[in-house]
Amino acid sequence: MSNEVDHPSYSMFNEFIRILLDAGNRCGELFVLRESEGGSRPRPKAWAKIPHAEWIPQQVMDYGLQLNGCVVEWVSPDDDSGRPKAVGRFQLLTLDDIYSDWSKELGLHHEPADSRLHHFKVVDLAYTDVCVGLYHDEAQDPGLYVFRPASGEQPYPLYLDLLGYARLLTKSLGYQNWQIALLQLLPDDGINIGHRLEPEYPELREMMSAWVPEFDYEAFVAQYQELQLRNYTPSGLATSSSST
Repeated sequence: MSNEVDHPSYSMFNEFIRILLDAGNRCGELFVLRESEGGSRPRPKAWAKIPHAEWIPQQVMDYGLQLNGCVVEWVSPDDDSGRPKAVGRFQLLTLDDIYSDWSKELGLHHEPADSRLHHFKVVDLAYTDVCVGLYHDEAQDPGLYVFRPASGEQPYPLYLDLLGYARLLTKSLGYQNWQIALLQLLPDDGINIGHRLEPEYPELREMMSAWVPEFDYEAFVAQYQELQLRNYTPSGLATSSSST
């Protein structure tokens, strides 16, 4: 049974191309790029052979058809302003990679064979210690989750679908730990990993305000709240509760 939710209204036509290319271009204007690559050829015939391809959210399929992968990694330039060093990265994978088997890469060999984590698929492989993905199973959950594989914690929901996440990328520009900053805006329910982590780098508000002239933290928070899925119950919360 599918998880029917209300999505914020936005046009889907080539939206991923525009959003993610805009984010990458802005990173190039402000920072020193270490890596920048985007767009692999869509392979819809191959995707049809993905096990239970009917569970793939339409938004994710649209992303694959429009852009199908991009990576941007940046560091702040050296200057004499006294601003702290900033780094950022986002790597939205191709559909072929998203729907591959992640058990080995995520170190899930100690998980029971029936663990739902084996159905977790990485969408944004931003860093090896923090990634963002979604579950690919009969729950057909369209929401994205933050996962720290080495933490022993279950993935925690962002209450965003892929397009909402991409839209926020144009504001965060992939600044390291920005996903944790989003989790810290959600209630502390005892399992929200965002409330138990100290970011390795200065907080998003301080860093982005220092380096990005147009960054408005209050507007960023408001946009996150606006983009959150409505009438949505994350299937992963039930999984987390049953595992504790």
